[in-house]
Amino acid sequence: MAEIVLGLGTSHAPSLHHGPERWDGGKRDMSNPAGGGMKMDLDIDAMIKERESWIPKQLTFDVRKQRYDSAWAAINRLSDVYREVSPDVFVVIGDDTHEVFMPEEHIPAFDVFWGKNLPYMPHSSRVGPDQLVLRDLEGEPDLGQHLVKSLLASGFDVSSTRKVPEGRYIGHAFDFVYGCILREEVGPHVPLWLNTYYPPNQPTLRRCHELGRELRRAIESWDSDKRVAVIATGGMSHLVLDEEMDRTLLGAMQEKDEERLATAYPESAFTYGTSEIRNWIVLAGAMADGSAEMNLLAYEPMYRSPAGTGCGCAFAYWR
Repeated sequence: MAEIVLGLGTSHAPSLHHGPERWDGGKRDMSNPAGGGMKMDLDIDAMIKERESWIPKQLTFDVRKQRYDSAWAAINRLSDVYREVSPDVFVVIGDDTHEVFMPEEHIPAFDVFWGKNLPYMPHSSRVGPDQLVLRDLEGEPDLGQHLVKSLLASGFDVSSTRKVPEGRYIGHAFDFVYGCILREEVGPHVPLWLNTYYPPNQPTLRRCHELGRELRRAIESWDSDKRVAVIATGGMSHLVLDEEMDRTLLGAMQEKDEERLATAYPESAFTYGTSEIRNWIVLAGAMADGSAEMNLLAYEPMYRSPAGTGCGCAFAYWR
């Protein structure tokens, strides 16, 4: 039977692709883009006033650079750990922001890819125009199909995809893993898409943790001697950064506390970019029944504006 040999979680914030000298006081944040083609209704003036006593120290260049450097040290360590373990195949959990799934067509709560080839182009936030070259990545159809059948048998009505529609390709969440963690050396793998962003069918936090537990059972029941890594990408809190929430949830993951993960905050807190924490909770569920402990390499609150916008960035592995 297959064996899970590594769990890995990483944020994929745009701030990680641009040095702190380019964080421009959060001008884009202040115009309320929430990501994924959505808008947030924020009272920016009120947010600035609420934070005026402490936020200036968070926005100095030295603090921003220290956090940026710490984040990249953690990313590089994750990359090294992946190479040290050298799994045969990986499952990567991420969200889609109208890159493969279109709102007028189909947005599944959970979708497993079980095709042989996956179209991929590096994201423009990470690479220059000359590197925007479309190519195929290698899927793992046998594992993907097994996950679909096993999850269905355990009560998860997952959607499945064998071929991405013409003119589309896997999105920015996965690109960060391919480019920054795997350094473009992408082997056989199975993408698992979660609808974190778009109402009305986002899965609850508890359901995400349950999915992770069943994902582990499904992987371990695969009739193969291959060694498998499970990777989650996204989060933590953003566009509005909430350090207390991030630290609470990361602590619950370290302690394998399912109840705290599911109930510490209301579902309404997990909207827009913060919704991507669901990807981490699936991973936490997948690692909950194993012996591996969570090693939190870094958590960096990367503030960009006096309104407290930015992204809480976390990097961890289970081994």
